[in-house]
Amino acid sequence: MSTRSPAATAIVAPTAVVGAGALISGGLFAAALGADASTEALAAVPMAGIVGLLVAAFAYGWPRLLGLPGPWHVTWLLLLVGFASALAALWTPLPNPMQWLPAAIGVGVLATFVTQLVRGTGTSQRLEATLASLLGVVVVALGSGWVGVVTTSALAGSPLTVPVAAGAVALATLGVLWVLAQRIPRMGVWAVAALGIGPLLAAGSAAYFVQRLLSA
Repeated sequence: MSTRSPAATAIVAPTAVVGAGALISGGLFAAALGADASTEALAAVPMAGIVGLLVAAFAYGWPRLLGLPGPWHVTWLLLLVGFASALAALWTPLPNPMQWLPAAIGVGVLATFVTQLVRGTGTSQRLEATLASLLGVVVVALGSGWVGVVTTSALAGSPLTVPVAAGAVALATLGVLWVLAQRIPRMGVWAVAALGIGPLLAAGSAAYFVQRLLSA
């Protein structure tokens, strides 16, 4: 039976709040830089950096949250997919900076199976590691949508999309956390922090499509 840990809630809650605050700051920086013609091209760079930090924290904590043996192969896979996705969103020109997203997820899925083949047939928890990698790949790829949000704000999108979306996801995470507070087992800080970061990353592409609707 898992050991109940009230301290775990004290990690997830501030992680969700700080993560949402970082995304909102990235949105505000983008609005400020985009208002000046000389810095408009750099508007999405701060958000790309913030997404990269969130991806790094999630990639480290996710396999450890699930207790996978040899978690580094999952961590490196998620780092590569997450960083590549954020850079693709940053460098792909308008009007569709997220056009590469299906391809990025597809490559990540293929890399997941290749990684498991390299590990060999006798490795423990192979199925769990495969499923964790697949889900993690989708989460970190979707996180690049936050970069797409601030990029498409140049198309007359609403500057409130990032604050509203990030705040809503953080509140939802805190609500779920409150319900499940007594069911979170004791584990490392970064492992528990992945619970607060994952929903924020996954909501990135949803925020992007909302922004596209607003800028249509």
